[in-house]
Amino acid sequence: CTKENDVSSEPILKEKLLGTNDSNVVTRGDGLYAQTVGSNKTYYYKGAVENNYVKFADKVWRIVRINEDGTIRLITQDNVIGRQAFNSTYSTYNEMYYTNSEIKTAVENWYKTNITDKGFDGKVASGNYFCEQAKVVWSTSYTAGNATVATKDNYTPSFDCTTDGNGKGVVRGKVGLITIDEVLFAGGVIGSSPNFYLKNGSTYWMMSPAGFDYINAIAWSVDSVGNTNFNFVNSTLGVRPVLNLSADTLVSGSGTSSDPYIVK
Repeated sequence: CTKENDVSSEPILKEKLLGTNDSNVVTRGDGLYAQTVGSNKTYYYKGAVENNYVKFADKVWRIVRINEDGTIRLITQDNVIGRQAFNSTYSTYNEMYYTNSEIKTAVENWYKTNITDKGFDGKVASGNYFCEQAKVVWSTSYTAGNATVATKDNYTPSFDCTTDGNGKGVVRGKVGLITIDEVLFAGGVIGSSPNFYLKNGSTYWMMSPAGFDYINAIAWSVDSVGNTNFNFVNSTLGVRPVLNLSADTLVSGSGTSSDPYIVK
């Protein structure tokens, strides 16, 4: 094959991110952190990092974390769907769940058009990679059906995902949205606007439920100044899909905005 198509010397993305013996992992400041999840380990980016850019499927993405199985979780840098309701119906707590939502259909249609139909689907892992468990609500006055939840003032994020009291938890698939846990681990703050890499100057949905206020189902979001916030599910916000690259993904580049990792 020609030299430009020869990827035999290209590194696996996970190895490039971690460095030798996890030499790129930090314990303070902006950077790549490690977190134990059960008997495994995940690595996640936190803060105003500038070395987690990826070019894949003709789009710019940011690396959220290295999953426990070595796959690489990406979120689009931009809102690829401009205005989308989470659900146009909102009168019960059921509408706060991603698997009951209209946004799930919109995200999967986007994936088919932009990933599957363009021949990029083979690079994407499928599995139990997404979580819609109800974990935290905005206010003590908000309910969550039969799910046991914390309020925003006493919540500690966790990458664990279990089935909640409403029977909702792990979501299997190739595409989804980011969760509130991932946003908080990345440096997001509920009700505040830190400078972190998931702030992109626009408002967009997460897939995590934020409760029910007796009239409206609510889901978590990030707003244009970086606040971790909530919105009624019938609001129309932007959408940043999330997917997971296979663990054996080869790349070139250094991960900066001007020289992103390019998937081979």
